[in-house]
Amino acid sequence: MRVLRRIGGSAAARLTVATALLVGVLAGSPQQVAADPAPPPPVRTVSYNACGAHTCQNTVDSADTWAAKFESRMNAEGGPADVIALQEMCTGQYEALRKVLAGYTAHWAGEQEPAGCGRWGGSSAKFGQALFVKGAAADFTAYRALANPDETSVPQQRWMLCLKGPVGGRTTLACGTHLATSLPLNGTPVVLGNMERWAAGAPALITGDFNAIPSHAALAPMRTGLCGTGPFAEADAGRNAPTAWAAAAPFTYRLKYDHAFFGSRDFTELRARTADIDLTPGEDHKLVWAEAKPLARTAPQVPGDLTGDLCPDMLAVRKDDTLRLYPGTGRGTFGSPRVIGSGPEWNGAVVSHRGDWDGDGDEDVVARKGDQLLLHRNTGTGDLEPGVVMKVSETGWAHASPVAAGDVDGDGGPDVLATSPTGLWLHRGRVAADGGWLSFSAVRIATAEWKDHEILVPGDTNGDGAAEIWARDTAGNITQYSYDSGTKSVGAPTALGGLPRASRPLGLSLGDADGDGQADLWTTTSAADLVFHPGGTPFAETGGATVGTGGWGYFSRLG
Repeated sequence: MRVLRRIGGSAAARLTVATALLVGVLAGSPQQVAADPAPPPPVRTVSYNACGAHTCQNTVDSADTWAAKFESRMNAEGGPADVIALQEMCTGQYEALRKVLAGYTAHWAGEQEPAGCGRWGGSSAKFGQALFVKGAAADFTAYRALANPDETSVPQQRWMLCLKGPVGGRTTLACGTHLATSLPLNGTPVVLGNMERWAAGAPALITGDFNAIPSHAALAPMRTGLCGTGPFAEADAGRNAPTAWAAAAPFTYRLKYDHAFFGSRDFTELRARTADIDLTPGEDHKLVWAEAKPLARTAPQVPGDLTGDLCPDMLAVRKDDTLRLYPGTGRGTFGSPRVIGSGPEWNGAVVSHRGDWDGDGDEDVVARKGDQLLLHRNTGTGDLEPGVVMKVSETGWAHASPVAAGDVDGDGGPDVLATSPTGLWLHRGRVAADGGWLSFSAVRIATAEWKDHEILVPGDTNGDGAAEIWARDTAGNITQYSYDSGTKSVGAPTALGGLPRASRPLGLSLGDADGDGQADLWTTTSAADLVFHPGGTPFAETGGATVGTGGWGYFSRLG
């Protein structure tokens, strides 16, 4: 998938306004300049646990009266919502609410038939969840899935419901859910995986009853999100106002269980509040109202991403003369590989991918094959175009290990670092529409003691706009450096730990691969496994998690 990039306030638009003003001045008469378009209205969400089949149910109203009260009190709290997620509803309540909420697309999931649902009437006595999104049904695609597909014989199955279509003026995946503590991490990993697939790069939001207080471990994956849909921001982050509570028997809890999450790349100015709308006599749950303003997406580009899904991907040169792409998952693991290059020219190749060399928005691949340094442009899916020579070297490239490192010098262009018998060299890069190229004025930025260092490329780790350098020496010590443009050399070292090269022969950094803001590292082991080392703590043999078992001894290079 090629991610489309939107340039806010384009140069063409600014030029049009400037030209109109200039014409007015020259003509001696005022000119009408179009006003800026009104900002899009905020997207409003509501979540409410109706408690329709248990002892906390409303025992007075009919389904029609209940539905009318819900709509009235919801609107009084925050105005008509764009997305309404309801949990623990009976069919009769759902069908009554459908009649009241005209202009909404409705989505339902319910299987069990508890005795308590019979009093609401309706076409059946089923019990489940509902999702309403403002708009015509023809404009939406509906999705639903169990939070744990293997858990099929429980009193109440836990679903997630999503509708994808125009929300807040743009295609958005809007979801509601009701999770349970019986599921691993309350089912949030499954929920996130489904949202990632269904959103397919579109903005996403989810609200509902997560059965998790704000500090619960189950909410950590939600806040991190996955590559395409995360990170998520919580509308009422920092507040612990109870949403599931009770003042009378049989309820004893007084906790915050309900939450609203918006994709932070696509929404801003989040806010939320809770309200007791008095539709359950036991005060089982409060209504959660939230809103967020749509945020124009600006060129989402993730270092290391080759496939356009905003997850860093790994390249690996196998000893059978193939180049394989391992798609990242956003959790430090990788999906099934595919071969994107084969033939004798890949034997012993040194590959790396950090930087968009042709300006099309997709990261490209730099490969040293034999005596040549080649650029393989990325088609946007991770497939590669034939290589073009980036730079001819008088001494050839066979005795150098070049690595595309990102923008090391901070000038806006991607660069290549290369170790050779004479030290570490910086080759400054330039972006060109027909394929990037390297400046001929390479600069030696570290001495010959670096000739055997393994160069790892974590990207910009300190937010200064320039990529840092990680180097692993022959003893396995890993050190971080920044480029010092004043001295044209590496700056002061920062120790990051150590991983002996004898037991961890191959290393790779793709920057932040798990969404925690820290650059990460992978190594192969002498037992032919692949280990993920999350950043933020010193790298050590005793740390890390095995994410690939067996077979990694057949690779000569990770990139």
